[in-house]
Amino acid sequence: MNFFTAREITIIAITVALTVVFGWLFYLTANLLPIPGSRFVGVTVFSSFMIYFPVYKIRRRGVFLGVAAVFAGIMSLISLFMGLAIVLAGLLTEFAGWLVIKDYRGWRLIAVTGFFGFSGTLVSLLISFFIIGGAAFDAREILVPLVLLTLLAFLGGCLGAYLADHIISRYLKQVKFWNQ
Repeated sequence: MNFFTAREITIIAITVALTVVFGWLFYLTANLLPIPGSRFVGVTVFSSFMIYFPVYKIRRRGVFLGVAAVFAGIMSLISLFMGLAIVLAGLLTEFAGWLVIKDYRGWRLIAVTGFFGFSGTLVSLLISFFIIGGAAFDAREILVPLVLLTLLAFLGGCLGAYLADHIISRYLKQVKFWNQ
């Protein structure tokens, strides 16, 4: 099992704090769009953008799950189902990272970080359908929206991770505290 150092825990905590504060703004903005499911896609870009920073900085197994667990603990105060979806997304992403990532660099890291958005959206939709009460619909009725939203969430997650990677490579590598 991975245990984090005090510095790594601080990086995770700062990331989660920033995600909660600025994520609320993104969530509210995404709700303004009159497109069904737009909040899932809008939030995935931001969440993948934010989670990419500690994963890139710490570069070892357990960071996806660590960030997701802390974030889920905070978001469970709003909804236990939301916390459950975040933890499951973190577990699925950690598993995907275990299968794909070897050196925590390049396109694989961007793709796995995009998978966090995909798995978060997928798990949220499945929890909404089976646990919260969407089971009144036939499974065939939600298949197309499910595929479309999860595909958009994956692409949005990859976009968020790519933007974070671009910011790191273009701007943060010259900053002294980032290189310590």
